[in-house]
Amino acid sequence: MSTARLPSGRDGAAAVLYPTDFLALAMNLWFGLLSLLNCGKVRLSLLGLDLDRQLLFGLVFLLLDPAILLLVRLLNPLRSRVAHFFRLFYVQGLYTLYFSQSIWLSQLFFHGRSLDPQFAWLEQALFRSQPALIMSRGLGRGPLLNELIFFAYFFFYALVATGPWLLYLRRRYEEARRTLFIITLSFFVLYTWYVFFPVQGPKYFFPELRRLGYSHFNGFAFTHLMTAFFGWMNLAGAAVPSSHVAMALVAMLLNWRNNRVLFWAYLPLTALLVFSTIYLYAHYVVDIILGAAAGVLLFLFIPRARGAVIRAAAWAGDLLRGPLRFPTIALSRRPSSGRATVARR
Repeated sequence: MSTARLPSGRDGAAAVLYPTDFLALAMNLWFGLLSLLNCGKVRLSLLGLDLDRQLLFGLVFLLLDPAILLLVRLLNPLRSRVAHFFRLFYVQGLYTLYFSQSIWLSQLFFHGRSLDPQFAWLEQALFRSQPALIMSRGLGRGPLLNELIFFAYFFFYALVATGPWLLYLRRRYEEARRTLFIITLSFFVLYTWYVFFPVQGPKYFFPELRRLGYSHFNGFAFTHLMTAFFGWMNLAGAAVPSSHVAMALVAMLLNWRNNRVLFWAYLPLTALLVFSTIYLYAHYVVDIILGAAAGVLLFLFIPRARGAVIRAAAWAGDLLRGPLRFPTIALSRRPSSGRATVARR
């Protein structure tokens, strides 16, 4: 069974690029430029070579664009739903790279300075205490509790990823694309914000917590995994608003709209995820409040940008389809029968 292609410029099978492709291409150019502006500030030892870290990452971001375009060219003609799954959702694999670089860029632009004194003062004014310090001293660190907390923190990655996956597996392709767009652009807005709003969080601001680290947490697989991850990553930034809270709220609101069963299944772990940001003294309580506010604003306003991004993706796709002869996406929208079809080529 086959269908005619959708008109150029709509978010459908006749497109060369999805809106999320356009977002990724633009984000790579943006973060590549910001990285190159900070060349000469940080050295990186890699395979025995002494390299300029920001030059290296600037080139990585710029080279990601031709890599994405190659992926688009290779996978667009395929009619396999498995191949198309990776064609659509590859952008999720870039989230952590952007997040990490947003922290490095913020530190470099502001020479390590941050707004933590102001947020610690606000925390004290509101609560007459520092909840992160109280949490670090007052809770028993039992291994089972630690494992549950670290699992909830890790669950964040599944929370933001699996909603669109489930829609795709249920052949609700339009909803999957729309949901992925909202999550992706919400992340990208936050990452850009973090570059220019430097707050490191209580675990880096308070000397007591900086000395304490996470080495004293006893637990099992997820405790060891996440403490190793925390020790390896540069996480001194991107604290306000909490992306865990903001994006968890966006994902849950989207699940309420599109995946009601998933919403109820994820609700207990999402509540524990929010608590974990304080338990692990990664955030001020103010960060959590602002994260919830940011999540609501992103959920309400990000969808309004979709039309403009669809038009921009269609314009870029027309350029690729013309002189470069890029193929259009073969997998079609879900027809009324619920069966996947391919566009007539």
